Amino acid sequence: MSGIPYVNNQKTISFGVIFCPLTLSENKIMPPSDHTVYFMGDHPCDQYGKPDDSFVNSPTSQYLSPEITGTFYFSSKPASGNYPDFHSKMTRYISLLSAPAKSIDPGVSGQNKGSHFYNEDSVFLYTDTYTARANLTGVSEKLKNQRVAIVGLGGTGSYLLDFISKTPVQKISLFDGDDMLNHNAFRMPGVMTISELKEQPDKVVYFKEKYSAFRSGIDAHNFYLDESNVHLLEEHDFVFLSLDRASAKKCIIDFLIEKKIPFVDLGMGISIVNNSLRGTLRKTLITPDNNSSITRIAMQEVADDDLYATNIQISELNALNAIQGVLAWKKLNGFYLAEENLVNSTFILDEEEFNHET
Repeated sequence: MSGIPYVNNQKTISFGVIFCPLTLSENKIMPPSDHTVYFMGDHPCDQYGKPDDSFVNSPTSQYLSPEITGTFYFSSKPASGNYPDFHSKMTRYISLLSAPAKSIDPGVSGQNKGSHFYNEDSVFLYTDTYTARANLTGVSEKLKNQRVAIVGLGGTGSYLLDFISKTPVQKISLFDGDDMLNHNAFRMPGVMTISELKEQPDKVVYFKEKYSAFRSGIDAHNFYLDESNVHLLEEHDFVFLSLDRASAKKCIIDFLIEKKIPFVDLGMGISIVNNSLRGTLRKTLITPDNNSSITRIAMQEVADDDLYATNIQISELNALNAIQGVLAWKKLNGFYLAEENLVNSTFILDEEEFNHET
């Protein structure tokens, strides 16, 4: 809410902004989650210019949008402990801020101000209240407008889609020529119904339909990439490779390196030892500035005794491998703080140990 009158330390009337996360269930506004708000403006004062700390909790720097960054954190808890609705919460803070201003000019008011929707260009089909609630607006915008591709929609690729779909990227391109079969349902997020399995849908078409109920910008390409169509990756800012067949990677990787498109290759090797599983999960990041770990990527068929080649219904390992890739991508874009660029990481399953190369 903008245009709220308050008094600054010069004993003059200024106008500030207050904001807080909105709690929604679909389009229904729920009671506030807490009693605090952020404020953009100078330190509020009484009518004599003395700083008022009765509700000012602390100075802060809280980014909301390019136009709005909070400078103070307010806390005024009602006697009941919680505000019953946002109207009572916001009017309380408006009253606290504007009371000294009204002492100077009884005609000043914060009413009759305009409004603006800040999610006009959102890719999500309903309001993203999570990002604001977690104070991640400024961080998430580092991923906005990106165009990413996922090559291979098996177990790891499907988890990649699930994680990336929750980010504000502009476009997610899916590449896979397989159909959805029973075994796929056991190594992907969510569940497939029997009726869906009977239809034997194309993988990419199935996932596009599912996730298009949540967001826009998902493109489905129902074929494998090879020398004849790898150029379709050219307009992307980042590529995730999660292919089962290592031999299919070479032409893709050669193209990405030539076009200076950063990518991460994900893979795992699992075997049976004493009737238990052991193995390694790998993440290899290649950027235009650093392809030193390219030798870590296998570009030939896996060994016949590699269980992952025939039995890949290990959803928790698929999810963890996907997480390795998403972390690498987000670190590269400054979403997560990264003191070093970890170009190759392996997770040893039986030891639960990560090894990194910079």
